[in-house]
Amino acid sequence: MKEKLNYIKNIMIILYILLIIFITICLLSYNDYKVTEFGDTTILPVIDENLEPEYSVGDLLILKKNVSDISVGDTVFFYRTTFGETVVNFAKVTNIEVVSKTESTITVEGDYMFSSEYFIGKASTVKIIPVAGRIISLLESKYGFLFLGVLPSLLIFLYTGYTLFLEVRIDDDDEEKEEKNVKKENTKSTDETKKEITKEENEVISKSEETPKKSVEVEEVKPLEEVKEKIEKNDIENKEIVKEQIKKVEEQKTNKSPEETKIEPQKETKIETKVESQKTITEQEKKALIEEKMKTMTEEQKKALIEAKLKTMTEEQKRALIEAKRKKMQENK
Repeated sequence: MKEKLNYIKNIMIILYILLIIFITICLLSYNDYKVTEFGDTTILPVIDENLEPEYSVGDLLILKKNVSDISVGDTVFFYRTTFGETVVNFAKVTNIEVVSKTESTITVEGDYMFSSEYFIGKASTVKIIPVAGRIISLLESKYGFLFLGVLPSLLIFLYTGYTLFLEVRIDDDDEEKEEKNVKKENTKSTDETKKEITKEENEVISKSEETPKKSVEVEEVKPLEEVKEKIEKNDIENKEIVKEQIKKVEEQKTNKSPEETKIEPQKETKIETKVESQKTITEQEKKALIEEKMKTMTEEQKKALIEAKLKTMTEEQKRALIEAKRKKMQENK
């Protein structure tokens, strides 16, 4: 539906433009009597009652000038000057006098004489277009041509320029959108290729046996080292406690009586039992610390420990760890 309306609109605009062009040509083709004349053809709009009742106001008359075809009894159109104004009139020819090859004197009813220069055309060959004379006379007037010809033409020109500008802008926007879509597609394709590459890498890593073995072994070694450090610290603290107790006992020996000294061996035995109990406790703590440490460690910490351990280890140590791990794996199988 929109396409049909646009088609009709464009046709109307074209017809209007052609009409305005025709009116401008008519105005440029005015003769001395302000009537449009194209060579021997005259376009005469009926604007007054001088030509009634044969012709109505608003009719458009198209006349052809041919002086050689005039004969007595023909009704002819001619220009008549009365009181300084020139009007169009028509009447029957009563006499024709040839003055020269190019000029004749024509006499019409009422004994009115005029030169063949004022002759417009014969009534027998006139063509009549109803209502067209009113439109042309309106458009050929000053204000009519201004408001109905110039201003609408200017508006049409501006409108067409604006529509062209919008079309160009829309085309540019479409091109930008297409470029953005192409970029998005390119980014998507690159992301997909990256994903495919990562998938292939993961598959290769999963297929390889060395990397998981190394990680497992290092995960077992690293926490043990930290636990050992803690155990050594605890041993040192326990040893210091024992030393302090021994010092106290020696001081008491020097200061106490022989009776009291009898009791001292019992105390020493008690101290030794305490130390032994502390040693047994430290071993249990070692196992508990190892288990708690393994449970509390996250995967990131394990990975960090593995990386640190791998940096410190030599290639020979790595190979030894891998071989030991393989042996364990075979035994488990």
